[in-house]
Amino acid sequence: MTKKIIIPYFPPGLKYATPLFFGGGVYLLVTGNPIWGTVLILIGLLILTTKYVTEINLKEKTCLDYLYLLGLKFNNDSKKFNTVDRIVISKGNYAQTINTRAQSRQMDWSDYTATLIFDKDTLDLLTKNNKKELLQELKEFTDFLNVGVEDRTTHEYYWIDMTKV
Repeated sequence: MTKKIIIPYFPPGLKYATPLFFGGGVYLLVTGNPIWGTVLILIGLLILTTKYVTEINLKEKTCLDYLYLLGLKFNNDSKKFNTVDRIVISKGNYAQTINTRAQSRQMDWSDYTATLIFDKDTLDLLTKNNKKELLQELKEFTDFLNVGVEDRTTHEYYWIDMTKV
């Protein structure tokens, strides 16, 4: 019984631009620039195939975190566990000031992170800007792991009923 979380490494906008890389690479190959054409095609392949994967195996009781690039695993981080306790949702608040000659602006944003707690260790599963989207993506993992979800985004912590998500 294995479950994987697969998250694209590059943002969606860059993935939509990969046909430009492929087209530019083919054009450069045809016009007599094979080195630059090959480089552009490889960049397109890297963008499309690079993913961040979290794999949870309940039979062997292991968690694997790795970067999947062109069919190869990099930065492999393996953790063993005995019991899975719960999933905790926490909120991060961020602010950044952008200074220009004309004006100064402050950008504020929040994100929500789902963290799997097992034994005495933790594993960050997902991070989203929208709490509702995060809960929808967590639904199949709570069913797979048979754990509850604790919401720690407010001053009073509470358990989320995942049957209503």
